[in-house]
Amino acid sequence: MSVRVRPATTVDVPELVDLMLSIDLGAGTFSGMPLNDKRPEHLAERLTEVLRTDRVLLVAADEAGHVQGLLAAAFDNVGAIDLTPVLHVTHLLVNPECRRRGIARSLLAAGVHMAEERGVEQVVVTAMSGARESNRYLARLGFAPLVVHRIAPTTTLRRSLGMTDGVGRVAVLRRTRLIRAQRNGLAARGVGRGA
Repeated sequence: MSVRVRPATTVDVPELVDLMLSIDLGAGTFSGMPLNDKRPEHLAERLTEVLRTDRVLLVAADEAGHVQGLLAAAFDNVGAIDLTPVLHVTHLLVNPECRRRGIARSLLAAGVHMAEERGVEQVVVTAMSGARESNRYLARLGFAPLVVHRIAPTTTLRRSLGMTDGVGRVAVLRRTRLIRAQRNGLAARGVGRGA
């Protein structure tokens, strides 16, 4: 299939919404994170906002001009101490009916050209760890594992780390004092009875 890769415009937003809804992003197929809100209005709003930023949104359009693929990326740095400039591809999406026709390859090639134009020598692609097909494809192209990112809600970490909020902390302290007082009271009563 012959496609033309170009920067996305606001005119593309309705077709991009349709494309995103046609793919199970929850499975992590060439995407960083599942969508939190899959409502078409929300997606249209978010895509329109992204188009106003300096992020990269490239589309692959077929001969009729219909969007068949999307590459979403941002120029970024990896590393907290030694910064390495990268083009970070967070979403590489292809219409399921048009897969295995070189669309993802064309989108990535356009991304490589953009990176080289800015003097960026590294491209990072985010794919979910469980997305086997995506990871195999990326490995065949030469992408190697860089790091393993793990994610956890702050509420889970608070529990795991023994952290509680102010109200919770006060309640825990009160319970601890009450238990100590009860133990001390029982011990004092036991001593008094045995004497």
